[in-house]
Amino acid sequence: MSFSARVRAILHFVFPIFLLVFSASFAFSADAKTADGKTLWDQGRYRQLGKLAQDRLAHNAADAEALVWLSAVYDASGDFDRAVETARHATEVAPSSSEAHCQLADTLGDKALKVGILHGAYPLAKQMRLELDRSLQLDPGNLRCLRESMGLYEQAPALAGGSKSKARQTLRQISQINPADGARAEAALLQMQKRPLPKIEASLRRAVQLDPRFYRALIDLTSILVSESYHRYPEAERFARQAIAADPDRATGYVSLAEVCARQQHWNELEAALDAAQRHIPDNPAPLYFAALALLDSGADLARAERYLRKYLMQQPEAGAPTQASAHWKLGLVLEKLGHLSDAAIELRAAATEKASDPAFKSDFRRIAGREA
Repeated sequence: MSFSARVRAILHFVFPIFLLVFSASFAFSADAKTADGKTLWDQGRYRQLGKLAQDRLAHNAADAEALVWLSAVYDASGDFDRAVETARHATEVAPSSSEAHCQLADTLGDKALKVGILHGAYPLAKQMRLELDRSLQLDPGNLRCLRESMGLYEQAPALAGGSKSKARQTLRQISQINPADGARAEAALLQMQKRPLPKIEASLRRAVQLDPRFYRALIDLTSILVSESYHRYPEAERFARQAIAADPDRATGYVSLAEVCARQQHWNELEAALDAAQRHIPDNPAPLYFAALALLDSGADLARAERYLRKYLMQQPEAGAPTQASAHWKLGLVLEKLGHLSDAAIELRAAATEKASDPAFKSDFRRIAGREA
């Protein structure tokens, strides 16, 4: 979950459509000890990361880096209580670890989002501020922590540590350390301020110009270009391919490319993108899901969308990816459009336990399956 998404939910703000990913799942300081673990976390390969963390903890229960990794796995899985508990344990065994304190701050923010403003979000946000400050005292150049801190300064009220001027000051710090990171952070700040989308796009383009292999900036820029305000699919496809070239073992590049190809109805290119994703990220079928959603949205080749969603349901999703319940729900909507109402109702019922509180799901359920309930 992105930091900007987390804070806007806490404070009931609404922001533009695209997602700037500043979460623990995708950002690191430069002091990680084991490249394999860092790479797995960076790529969102949580099953493998969890196994690596558990193996290391079996040999040393006080391995702070492994505890941080395990906390990230719990966080991506939505188990925020265990994520906070594990991150807090990491700070206890390694109180001088900037990364451990940053991870604890991140998980406190996600837990705040879950409990909501009426059930303790503000105290959690205040704890988050303290952990971010501690992390930056230990390592003033921790870019991940600086990004988190900037977001909290910008969006939180003063009672929870907010300060617009400190947000701008933190942005300048990020830019001084890494100009490309600074340009992307500027885009995030503009998003939080509800600035026009072209201004956000301009900052992301500058980030990519400064570093043509800046994966996260490339993905963010692609997300803007495919949004309802733009629909600039050929250019989005180019940036998605550029992201894949920068790192062919991350899922989000294939997700972006699959969506763009689906929306353009470039079937050969779509199948090639999905085949490449299967080769490079066989444990994460997310590109299938998002290609199907693009087809559902456009109404193009719904039989293909059905096939993709059924294939997605054949394996457990990676942590942080759409759940099987989500896939059953969307498959039900595809089947409804295909005229297979009984089968659609079956899929909606399969999603009902997890999705029952979602207003959009409730509406779809009443329309498709409610009459038979």
